Amino acid sequence: MRHLIPAISLLFTVSTLHVRADEDLKHPVKPLLWKITGGDLKKPSYLFGTIHLGGGPLNQLHPAAETAYREAESVYTEIPMDAKTQLSLTAGVMRRDGKTLSQSIGAGLTTALDEELKGINPAFHSRLFEPMKTWAIAVSLPMLEAQLLGATAMDKMIWERAVKDRKKTAGMETASFQMGLFNQLSEEEQVSFLSETLRIMREDRKAGKNSVKDLTNAYIQGDAELIKQLVDQSIEDMRNGPQKELGEKIFNDLLTKRDATMAATIAKHLNASPATIHFFAAGTAHFIGEKSIRSHLEKAGYEITRVGNEGDEDMAHRRDKPAAEKP
Repeated sequence: MRHLIPAISLLFTVSTLHVRADEDLKHPVKPLLWKITGGDLKKPSYLFGTIHLGGGPLNQLHPAAETAYREAESVYTEIPMDAKTQLSLTAGVMRRDGKTLSQSIGAGLTTALDEELKGINPAFHSRLFEPMKTWAIAVSLPMLEAQLLGATAMDKMIWERAVKDRKKTAGMETASFQMGLFNQLSEEEQVSFLSETLRIMREDRKAGKNSVKDLTNAYIQGDAELIKQLVDQSIEDMRNGPQKELGEKIFNDLLTKRDATMAATIAKHLNASPATIHFFAAGTAHFIGEKSIRSHLEKAGYEITRVGNEGDEDMAHRRDKPAAEKP
């Protein structure tokens, strides 16, 4: 589960967190952007891989992605980014079981949490998070240091801009559905989730590693293959780790199942409005790999082509295809 939580920055939008990236770049080097053609489409539409972070070059779209956005008449993010939805997210991470966080996780884990929080900021302690659900702490904790820097997350930036530009806006999922993926975990599973997260963060801190920074840099470079390697490594870590079943359950729900349902939603919009240019923005991990949204759309008869990659082949996707399908 070493990259499990950092990978959620590519998978999950319940918490729109922030990171300050390389300020020297005006925008990502290459966009994670794919054009959808074929089927009954009269005009192309686009898939845009995001990272649920902001700051530096993440504040501005690559020119190719900018062009695609401007062409689009409708813009979809994973969940709606309106104020009502954001308020529901805040309420959704609060405990309703009559316990505090420390009562649920016990003295030992509370001490471990305090130690990690003080490593992020000496003024932090677990009492600040007592009202929150255990899974919400596990998800938020690895990103907290980056969050303190402050910036508008890419997904929210796109949504707010689309509203201002009077484009049609909608979510491919609901906030309640996304939170439900974690709410379905038992409290025992949530405690194990937090325990494993703290162990990995402690080990990474001692080794001088920063998985969030690694993922952010891979995104800024537009390196789909490296992103795939990081996600694949997270899955491999889970298979070999002490929380194998829990890790696989979380990733199956967060990635595999959601890719299929979001692809079906995208296909529905394409079929309903084949002459409309749509811009579908979701975490990049949803667009890479053999069971990604792209793969589902290709099986449905659409052609998916990467845009703005300066002629580089998208090996992260092509290598997952059976040999007979390769050109």
